[in-house]
Amino acid sequence: MKQIKSIAMILAVVIGFLFGFRFLQPELFYSNDEITEFTQATKDACGKGLVITIGGGFDYEDTFKPLLNRCMKHVGKENPNMLFIATGAREDPGEDNLARMDWFAHAGCNTDRLNVVESTAEECAEKVSWADIIYETGGNLKFLTEAWGEKGMFEDIRAAFASGTALIGPSTGAMCWAYCGFDNCGDDVFRFIEDFPFIGYGPEFHYYYASDVVPFCVIPHFDNIGYRQNAFKAVKSDVPWLCIENGAAVAFENGKFEVISDQRTPFRTAYVFCTERNIVMAEIKHSDLAEVVAGEFLTKRSADR
Repeated sequence: MKQIKSIAMILAVVIGFLFGFRFLQPELFYSNDEITEFTQATKDACGKGLVITIGGGFDYEDTFKPLLNRCMKHVGKENPNMLFIATGAREDPGEDNLARMDWFAHAGCNTDRLNVVESTAEECAEKVSWADIIYETGGNLKFLTEAWGEKGMFEDIRAAFASGTALIGPSTGAMCWAYCGFDNCGDDVFRFIEDFPFIGYGPEFHYYYASDVVPFCVIPHFDNIGYRQNAFKAVKSDVPWLCIENGAAVAFENGKFEVISDQRTPFRTAYVFCTERNIVMAEIKHSDLAEVVAGEFLTKRSADR
């Protein structure tokens, strides 16, 4: 049995690096007792809320609609309160991001905006507690974490999630709900970059600790060579990673992770890394592996406190 698992692991690593894992189940990495323990730990910690972390894409109202409908179904109200935040965009969202607030309004939401930088901590807390759905834009994770940290927003977000609020956003607006994110917000360095010719100078990637609702380090745009290559070089051994391609989103609800693909890019997906378990680029679309990895991380953190 051990030899079979070893052979399967070697094949899985080779195939994973070349193509991404398509078939792995938790039993390859964990015992049955561990699967039961860690799955329960994820469920116990997930609160009543919903998080939808978007790797990128879903840029049109019709393609975004499945994500919007998922939020509406979760909240279960005819006219829920939707709060739009653009801290990642330095509080200047632009027309494209504001259109998303209109999409929620078209669906029957009562919409409002929160400018974190210009609001007091009390005003931020009041608006977050008012909201049934919170949307954060993409942008700069470093700027967001500094602004949110100053106003106590991380505690507000955790309380909202525990009580049932739906949290959603792309890129920075996906990483901000996680234990931490990995974003290109540093000084320019010579590295793999996001655009052709894919080698050049670009802002250095760094870790930024965030709301700690999703028990992973989240990285978006994972089909992009700049994000993917820098992620492969910097995966931390003590934190599992959830890497999401453009055109894919991951919903976290009731202790479960589900990949939702943009209808224009149906094969885009998300992957889990956990170096302590030799899990490399394991696709989660048809596996419960993410729940087990998340639960192990939560259990270890609880034991360390």
